Amino acid sequence: MVDKIEGRLRRVGACAFGVATADEVPPEVKERYERWLATGQEAGMGYMHNHMDLRCDPRKLLDGCRSVICVAFSYAVGPVRDSRLPVISEYALLPDYHDWVKRRVRESGVGELLGAENQGWRICVDSAPVAERYWAWRAGLGIIGDNGMLIVPGVGSKVILAEILTTAELPAGNPMEGDCGHCGRCRKACPAGALGEEGIIDCNHCLSYLSIEHKGEWEDERHMSAMQTEAGRNTLFGCDRCVSVCPHNHTDARSMESALEAITGLRAEDIESMAPLPKNSCLRRAGRKGLLRNALNHLSS
Repeated sequence: MVDKIEGRLRRVGACAFGVATADEVPPEVKERYERWLATGQEAGMGYMHNHMDLRCDPRKLLDGCRSVICVAFSYAVGPVRDSRLPVISEYALLPDYHDWVKRRVRESGVGELLGAENQGWRICVDSAPVAERYWAWRAGLGIIGDNGMLIVPGVGSKVILAEILTTAELPAGNPMEGDCGHCGRCRKACPAGALGEEGIIDCNHCLSYLSIEHKGEWEDERHMSAMQTEAGRNTLFGCDRCVSVCPHNHTDARSMESALEAITGLRAEDIESMAPLPKNSCLRRAGRKGLLRNALNHLSS
């Protein structure tokens, strides 16, 4: 059955596939996450403290879960945004990935093999407390780089990860051996020094967090300092710098036929008079107020 599942997911655009046995994450994975929280590096994302029991054991997210099917979809769409405009992360130039990945999984027909959705299986796409990079590594999709991203061989790290929790007992793959090469480019490229050892990110210095997840004005000195850098002032939504410099991403990894359903001409000076953001846009995560704050920061440079 695994071959049939993989074949169906590959046909709808998955660039990597693997299976892991559902069980509790190892103590060192949990401890590393708890240290990150204890040192305040999650910044204002208080929700990251929630549901620790679910985060550490996918079996608690689906009754009877035996296997975790891991898939990756590429979002590498190429240079579709004018470089003179403030930065929007590449993934956000596509329709909201939560929707299109779930739609593709459902359209693949895996449900015919796995049973009723939310009984025999459940899709998780960055919307449930799952240690997605750990499970993708465990299932053999790739290795985790120094920028904290999963790197799929021949594809790179410009991928959206999804997990299909299932009650089916499937043969598991093996974790991929090796490392990213430790060239150091990702750390050097991080504008405010947010990227630490072992891919741990201090969100208090991360332009992606500060331009998307942070609510309200930047009042913490660390936050203001990061957003007043040249890169910070040139950021409208997210930051790809630690990803774009990675040599593993210098490949043509396009699997998205709909990639140019993109928001490509948005200008910072347009934000203040914007109508409500499109319902299928990742930009809604920052909201109109957040985008306006980021745009004004850009215009003040």
